[in-house]
Amino acid sequence: MDEPSSPAAVIEITTAASRVWKSLWDGFWMLSALWLAPIVLTLVSVSSLHAQSARPAGQPPPPRAIYTPKPVYRPEWTKQGLTGKGVVLVTIDKQTGMVTGARMLTSTGNQQLDGAALQAYSQWRFDPRTVAVSQLKIPIEFANRPKPPTAKRTLSQPAILYPLLILLGFAVAVMAMRTRRRDTR
Repeated sequence: MDEPSSPAAVIEITTAASRVWKSLWDGFWMLSALWLAPIVLTLVSVSSLHAQSARPAGQPPPPRAIYTPKPVYRPEWTKQGLTGKGVVLVTIDKQTGMVTGARMLTSTGNQQLDGAALQAYSQWRFDPRTVAVSQLKIPIEFANRPKPPTAKRTLSQPAILYPLLILLGFAVAVMAMRTRRRDTR
């Protein structure tokens, strides 16, 4: 085994190795900045697209419902195969957020289904601070769908974003540690 001829040779080799590692490390962070920026921009654009509403410009946002009982779909209606789509027009008291009236704007095509929709929607309550309009159209659909054998769990959009946010947080933490390490030298 060859031994270095002097301690200076050992120091020089170590210094050269540390320079190589420092160059690789700096190159890594330059590359990470190149891939981190698109990820951040993607997350921001996806979240802003998710937050955009489909309402036309100039219309106030719909009031926020705080109590929303679902229409009752009786088991015998399933046996009869009753289905239908309709639209309920509810009148909302702006002071209390309570529904003061409900009528079928578009019938489901069946009086029983219309009655169930009107009964449920007349019980709805809205946050009075968010009520900018006194009437609201609410679509309703009664569909005779068989129950799925087993419910498969699917990831919602926010659940998909969590791993990306964790990765982003990890990258920020590593950069902070690197900066702290550089400042202590």
